[in-house]
Amino acid sequence: MERRPLVLACEDEERIVELLRALTEPLGVDLIAARDGASALAHLAARKPALMTLDLVLPNLDGFGVLERIRQRRELDDMPIVVISAIADANTVKRAYALGVVDFVAKPFNVDLLDAKLKVFLRMQRLADEVRTRQEFLENVVDHLSSGLIVIDEQGVIVKVNAAAAAVLSRVAETLIGRTVAEALPGAEPLFLVSGDSAQRRVTIETENGARNLGFTNAAVDVGGGRGALAVFRELSEVEAARREQEDRARREELAGSARSFAHEVRNPLAAIGAAAQVVARDDCEKSQRIRLARAIESETTRVTDLVQEYVERRDVRRLLQSVDVTSLLNEVVEVNLLSSPARARISISSAATLPSVRADAARLKQVVLNLVLNAIKATDDGGTIALDARPEAGGVALQVTDTGCGIAASDLPRIFEESFSTRQGGGLGLPIARRIVEQHGGSIVVESSEGHGSSFTVWLPAA
Repeated sequence: MERRPLVLACEDEERIVELLRALTEPLGVDLIAARDGASALAHLAARKPALMTLDLVLPNLDGFGVLERIRQRRELDDMPIVVISAIADANTVKRAYALGVVDFVAKPFNVDLLDAKLKVFLRMQRLADEVRTRQEFLENVVDHLSSGLIVIDEQGVIVKVNAAAAAVLSRVAETLIGRTVAEALPGAEPLFLVSGDSAQRRVTIETENGARNLGFTNAAVDVGGGRGALAVFRELSEVEAARREQEDRARREELAGSARSFAHEVRNPLAAIGAAAQVVARDDCEKSQRIRLARAIESETTRVTDLVQEYVERRDVRRLLQSVDVTSLLNEVVEVNLLSSPARARISISSAATLPSVRADAARLKQVVLNLVLNAIKATDDGGTIALDARPEAGGVALQVTDTGCGIAASDLPRIFEESFSTRQGGGLGLPIARRIVEQHGGSIVVESSEGHGSSFTVWLPAA
């Protein structure tokens, strides 16, 4: 049977241990207690917990000593540690945060607040574990592809080489990673010249075992926030080249497109979860706000889970179509999904007094609005306003996102909803995803823009 998540309580006060046990028991986790720092380190050597609580005043080895030893073990870097201590002066708190704790709770503490914090951190850790598992699965798939695969970052530095690529090039993968293509694989630069189409091309590369004639396709990918490139290739004979090109094109297009879409869509809910969790963990967070943000965290977590199921398991998640209040949805996007964004102050919301509901999947409709608003924020980086407006129109609701930013060139407008096209003015995957979701709901999306003066995107959806 799969073991339950573990909480390690490093605490020498029995009443605190029992309180923590009572708070964590309903959460489906096991709690073990360590009475001193040495015992805590012994437990950590045996098994990594999902969460650790730590008192600073301990016999033999104090809490800071424990933290310093934990930070020497890289496999524990992502383990959340919550300090619970009666010593809570500014220097102590600052030192604890410098050693990587995620929260500091001063004794005596509010039990309800501690309970909420434990739930948030355990939920976030569970989500992180799920994402890590999916990532390991994807890494394993990539490493076992029969085609060679190499990924480079924006500076042309190689960041990923699978086993098939190393075999074709007669190299050891570790000797390539961290070096530029020019110095590690001279002659292989054409592999990463992204043309924007899916046609298979050819290149000949000299290796230690002679020339290799490769058939390849490539695509631009996001690597560390920059524009990198991914090349997929195989050693081809003249006879098999045409057949491979036809068979592989559709599969690579789907894989590259879904990977980019997944990365784009999952980033937004994770950002909202992180921002909401930080607010919930603050001592000045009111109960009503904490409850509202906790529900938002749960909702965004469900969104991520559905996206993972769709992408990794290739399974269509059944959409929950319901009556959606558009005005409430707009407010939630600004108040929750843009919780930590400085641009909130530049966003206004208006809606008609009598506005019909729409029948939609609220999570997917929120993704449409968020993608449009994020594009508007990028377009107004140098200053400008963003207006969200909803009004009845033609038996449905017209939802408009207008900005006073840089606008879109007239020559680019016909292509902004294409997945292979992007502009710094606000194109990219967000717009193709938004159009796909809107059309799945029986609606439409149009844009008006003037370069240098701003853009206005209008989404129409039928009333419920």
